[in-house]
Amino acid sequence: MIKLSQILTEVEFKTYEAMVKVIYGEVEANKLGDVLRALPGVLTVTNAGANAEAKSSTFKVKVISQKSPEEAFSGFKKNATDKYSFINQVEIGTETIEEK
Repeated sequence: MIKLSQILTEVEFKTYEAMVKVIYGEVEANKLGDVLRALPGVLTVTNAGANAEAKSSTFKVKVISQKSPEEAFSGFKKNATDKYSFINQVEIGTETIEEK
């Protein structure tokens, strides 16, 4: 019989980090980072800049996943736009994705 601890040691998770631009509607800009941190698989969210007039913010986001970096951030994007109606668009800086 296989123990849970054996299964967990065989599972390989990777962490990825990328720059993400979020265009949003009616929400306080300082709360945007908090809602992104609440998404599944998100480890850290660091605010890298904001444009209040354009209602956009840029973040450095670190995620953990068993998937490829593109799939991991695609899932992050889908979760953000599906879960929060005030997030209009999420742009992933694919050239900034790094494995950590």
